[in-house]
Amino acid sequence: MSQLGIVTTKSTIQTQRRAGFTLIETIVTVGLISVLAAFVIPTVIQKASAADPVKVQNDLNAIRQGMETFAGDVKAGFPNQVRVLTSVPLTTNHLIDSTTLISAGQILIWNGPYLASTIGTNPMDSLATGYSGYIMNHIQRYDIINNAGEFYGGAGPTHFSANSTLFASLRIDGLTALQAAIINAMIDGVDDVNVGSGLLHAGANASGRFRFDPPVNGNVTAYFLASPITT
Repeated sequence: MSQLGIVTTKSTIQTQRRAGFTLIETIVTVGLISVLAAFVIPTVIQKASAADPVKVQNDLNAIRQGMETFAGDVKAGFPNQVRVLTSVPLTTNHLIDSTTLISAGQILIWNGPYLASTIGTNPMDSLATGYSGYIMNHIQRYDIINNAGEFYGGAGPTHFSANSTLFASLRIDGLTALQAAIINAMIDGVDDVNVGSGLLHAGANASGRFRFDPPVNGNVTAYFLASPITT
């Protein structure tokens, strides 16, 4: 009975040895993938965040909670800058009426930071949030009867009345009317601007906790009424 034999040549062995990656090739490949991931992943995350209305809602609520905790700790009103929630205030910082200074005694019992973020000292500085929106540093009083913020946009001081029903509000810039409508529906729980079809009631919303003015050049000035002001 004959027995089949297997003849292995030198070229066959070399082919078999080249069937997989060498250690050096594997290390180089992994390194290249890591470098690409370092560039691609942050970009993907940033784009996902930019299109996330939930981030806007969460950021606004986080600032609101910080404002209320600050007011309880220092036994005073709300600050007039988001920055005061992130680092120890100075005696040159004001409360929300923009006339009353934060006292040295209140600074001593400041128990922050109340917000994990970094923001400049200029009232027009801002924090980036979801969509293309940014939350302004300046926390302002908002007249809910006349639908007017005290400073920096909206109906402006002309229609603002300090004798009206006031809320401490956060201003959000950079949103389109439709983006603002979606956030409004999330915060107030009522789709009173018909988000589904994109049809806006006069391009504005003047009810609930999230309000916005008619669009100007495609964007709206929006306000989140964080907390009522009691006197």
